[in-house]
Amino acid sequence: MAGKTPIPVARAMRNVASNLDLARRQQRITVELLAERANLSVPTVRAMLNEGKGSFENFLRIARLLGVLDSVVEGTDPLNTPEGRLRVDENTPRRVRSR
Repeated sequence: MAGKTPIPVARAMRNVASNLDLARRQQRITVELLAERANLSVPTVRAMLNEGKGSFENFLRIARLLGVLDSVVEGTDPLNTPEGRLRVDENTPRRVRSR
């Protein structure tokens, strides 16, 4: 069981949801149209846009339709972080096993 959502994660969920909703409103797309285009139900899209609740796949579907999918992918690239750039020349293992 995952347990209670950490406060920073809950805050990020709300912020991402707010950003997606703003992108939707800026593009003058109704929730109903977004749901139809994403092949999702209206309540599912509303939950994602209001609370950040939903599956990762649904988040990516909505991000794609709103034109921010590439930014999401780029934002999760470890080479775009200071730590990732420091370790770029290291031999990164395919798996990390407990010792």
